[in-house]
Amino acid sequence: MKLWSGLAWRTALASVLLGMFATLATAYFTFHKAIEITTRLSAQVFTDSVLQLHGEACRAAPDGWSHVLTQGLTVVAYDAHRVLTQPNSRPAPAESLVQKLREGDPQPFEVYVPLREDGHNTPWAGALLIRVADSGPCSLLEYHWPRLVNRAQGLRRLLLAALTFTTLAAALSTAFVIYPLLRRLRRLHGSTGAIGSTAYHSTRDTSADELGDLSRVLDAAHARVRSDAGRIEAQKQALERFLSDVAHDLKTPIASLQLALELATTAPAAELSPLLVRGIEDTVYLAALVDNLRLACQLGEGVDPLEGEPRAELGMLVERVVRRLGLLARRKDVAMDAAHPDTPLWVRCHPTMLEQAVSNLLHNAVAHGDPGGHVVALLEPVGAERFRLTVLDDGPGVPPEDLGRLGERLFRASEARQRDPRGSGLGVAIVRELCLRAGLELSFAVNEPRGLRVIIEGPRAPAAPPG
Repeated sequence: MKLWSGLAWRTALASVLLGMFATLATAYFTFHKAIEITTRLSAQVFTDSVLQLHGEACRAAPDGWSHVLTQGLTVVAYDAHRVLTQPNSRPAPAESLVQKLREGDPQPFEVYVPLREDGHNTPWAGALLIRVADSGPCSLLEYHWPRLVNRAQGLRRLLLAALTFTTLAAALSTAFVIYPLLRRLRRLHGSTGAIGSTAYHSTRDTSADELGDLSRVLDAAHARVRSDAGRIEAQKQALERFLSDVAHDLKTPIASLQLALELATTAPAAELSPLLVRGIEDTVYLAALVDNLRLACQLGEGVDPLEGEPRAELGMLVERVVRRLGLLARRKDVAMDAAHPDTPLWVRCHPTMLEQAVSNLLHNAVAHGDPGGHVVALLEPVGAERFRLTVLDDGPGVPPEDLGRLGERLFRASEARQRDPRGSGLGVAIVRELCLRAGLELSFAVNEPRGLRVIIEGPRAPAAPPG
């Protein structure tokens, strides 16, 4: 009701006022113009008739002559030469008509508007001045016609007609135009307040106008808000699960590292080596996990590994990773080797991100390898424009049915979880995501007769500019 009482009544009142003004103005100008045209057209006929019937009497009265015709129409004769050359002479026609005559109007005309009197407070409704000769007692004739009705009475009738007409027009426009628009606005108002909630109801306004367009925009906005809310909720749940898994992954190696250090402080020298190996494993795992979390956040924020045309020399990168994991491999009795061309092999990718991906693959191979096992990183050119990096191990491998899921976030093969409860599959997931964004191909295969084969392949890049 607030919308109705505010907008509808204000619109109706404005319609009435504007309608009255338009009716009065139109009536006045139409009435004025009709009288002027009719009077000007009939003035010459009246003049000829008056001069024919009363010309002798007019010329015989040099001091002034007047005559009242039928229905109160009055004609007064003047000397045109005296009126035009002697402005202050009396008697004389209305000054406003004389001024128009001086300005060249052959038939000066004036209608006295209701509610306004002319300068002489004349009771006439209008006047017309016509010049029939240059001079003489009947050379200038002035016609006056009386009021047909009382001014106040006529004005009241005009106002009543205007009020009746405009009130009816306002009522019809309110009923058939404004009120339907207000109903649509109320429905839009109710829908707008419920956007994004389950209480939202579409107005289903299919009209081809601005309100129909607004209804469709609201429907689209509601769908977008609901979609965004669902995506945010899914991301929230995924983040909660991810943080839970990370907390678990951190808890296990930290507890293991603490226990190994506590035992090392009291254990005999012969038992120190296994404790140190366990501590090294946990330390390497924690360092890799922290680096992976940082890289996962960067990728999640949309950081482009190709931004700024970065370059990485893959041979040196593989060597650094092998050196960094060498102590862990020796302590676990796993032989780790790397082979690469003597000439530099450049790849278009962010160096730090690519190094972390290669480190994840080699760390997984070492961590899951059996004592006496082998891990090999083989980098080779494929033609003149491509490269291939192959990571091989002879560990327990992955069941063939799980190869297609490697790289999924939070996925680990059941056998891998049984061998080592640590980890959430984050490292391999980062490798897959980085390869996808850098335009590299990643594949997994069984390494016969035992183990896993991981291949990264892609285009080579020109050498990075010096400096």
